Amino acid sequence: MSNAPITWMRTRELASYLGVHRNTLGNMLRQGLLRDGIHRRKINPLAPRGEFLWNQEAVLMTLGRL
Repeated sequence: MSNAPITWMRTRELASYLGVHRNTLGNMLRQGLLRDGIHRRKINPLAPRGEFLWNQEAVLMTLGRL
C-alpha cells in the first residue's frame, strides 16, 4: 500500500479535470462503475443532500487513466 496522500476533489473540480460533465460522474455511480466509499465520500454525512469529495487516484485507476 502506498504512503502517498489521497487527492480529494469536489465534483465540479474532478469533472473539469476529466473533461466530462459532472452528471457523467453520477451516471457512472448509477451504472456501478464508480462506488460510494471507494471513489467518493460525502463532506457532511449527516446532511440529507450534500457535496461530495472524490478520490482522484481511485477514479483515474478505475477509468484506466493512471
